[in-house]
Amino acid sequence: MIRRPVLPSLAAVAGLALLLAGCASTPRGGAETIPTAAPEASFSPVDGAVRAPAASGTLIDGTRVDLADLWAQRALVVQFTASWCTQCRDAEPALREVVESYDDAVLLVHVALDEPVDDIRAYLDENGVTGPVVVDRKRSIWRDYAVSEPPMTAVIDTEGGIVRMWPSGASGDDLRAALDRVVQKTDTKK
Repeated sequence: MIRRPVLPSLAAVAGLALLLAGCASTPRGGAETIPTAAPEASFSPVDGAVRAPAASGTLIDGTRVDLADLWAQRALVVQFTASWCTQCRDAEPALREVVESYDDAVLLVHVALDEPVDDIRAYLDENGVTGPVVVDRKRSIWRDYAVSEPPMTAVIDTEGGIVRMWPSGASGDDLRAALDRVVQKTDTKK
């Protein structure tokens, strides 16, 4: 009997390539990017703040998420964005730096337009976005927040109050000032 080398089928090779392509070194917008541990901080809601729309949507990985569930745990920065938006790209480093300085007390959530998933993922990769990304297929969240074009940034406190909104996106200094109103980091060093 002659033994021939077993060649992998094209389907098996394609499946392996897809599996490996899905394994990125950093999470890319799905449920795994939502922190589960309680933050080490205290929060002060803003008196008289307008109630944020309790919108829900689908993360890039297909997981349903309610914004109200997210802001119940920590302060929320909601960034409305699109892969083609150059102002959005320019704002990413400052947003990331400010949010990371609050450790797990602040969560940055991007709400993207209904675009091809490959375009959204390319944007995430190119700009170092590692937090949850809601794909707003029907622009319902955009309408709820009266967003006409990106970028738009909103800060929401843990009671669901809108601390501040910036129709043209927030600068790092403005974002920090709004977050300082609602987040007090807990000093864990004794």
